[in-house]
Amino acid sequence: MFKLLISVRARKELKKLKRLHQEAIVAALEEIKDEPLAGKPLTRELTGRFSYKVGIFRIIYKVNLQNKTVRVISAGHRSMVYN
Repeated sequence: MFKLLISVRARKELKKLKRLHQEAIVAALEEIKDEPLAGKPLTRELTGRFSYKVGIFRIIYKVNLQNKTVRVISAGHRSMVYN
């Protein structure tokens, strides 16, 4: 199992969401902890990051296999997280 590190930006974005959506994203984060490479690898300027779908929401994160950590960079509506 990997250790989950959530950025300040991701925390702020999660607080803005409705409780139901927050719970869905937290459940997805648990899945990411168990299998961090399950998300879609991103390309171009986002190379090295992964995107995980939760309905209309996305979780953007980086995986460090050496330290066994997952750093959540952003979590929110798909139109906002890629900025």
